[in-house]
Amino acid sequence: MPNAVQPGAGVPPAPLTDRVNSEPPIVNGMSATEASYVGAAAFVVSLLLGVLLYALTGYWYFIFGISIIGPLAALWYASLYLQQVKRNKPEGWYVQAARLWLTGVGFGRGAYLRHDGFFDLGRRLDFEPVRHPGPTSDGASGPRNVSNAPHEQP
Repeated sequence: MPNAVQPGAGVPPAPLTDRVNSEPPIVNGMSATEASYVGAAAFVVSLLLGVLLYALTGYWYFIFGISIIGPLAALWYASLYLQQVKRNKPEGWYVQAARLWLTGVGFGRGAYLRHDGFFDLGRRLDFEPVRHPGPTSDGASGPRNVSNAPHEQP
C-alpha cells in the first residue's frame, strides 16, 4: 500500500517535561506559593511601616506608596536569595531544613526521625557470628581451631 497514511506521520513529538508534579518557577526560581507567602508578609510589614510614617509626618500617601513598592522589592530580593538557597539542592530541601530548624528551636512537632541508633527487629536471629582471633601481643596469630583453619580441597 504505497498511498497508506502512517499513524503519527508529520506530527512533531510531544515535549518531555522535566518538572512533573511540581510548581513552575515564576520569579527567579520562586514558585507561586513561595511568592504568596513572601508577598503577604512583606505587605503586612510595609503597611505597618507606612502607617508609622503617616503618624510621624502626616502624609497619608506614604501608606499607599510603601505598601505597593515594599512588597515588590521584597519579592525580588527574596527570589534572589531563594535562588541561591535552592541551587544544587533537591526539590523541597529548604522546606525540610526550615521544618527541622523550627522543631529544633521548639516550634511545632517533629515530623522527621532525628536520632541515631540501631535498627531492632524485635526478635533474635538464629545464628552466632564467627569470631576470628586477632594477632596476639607477640605478633603471632591466635590459636587455630576448626572455625578459622584453612579449608583443604580433596
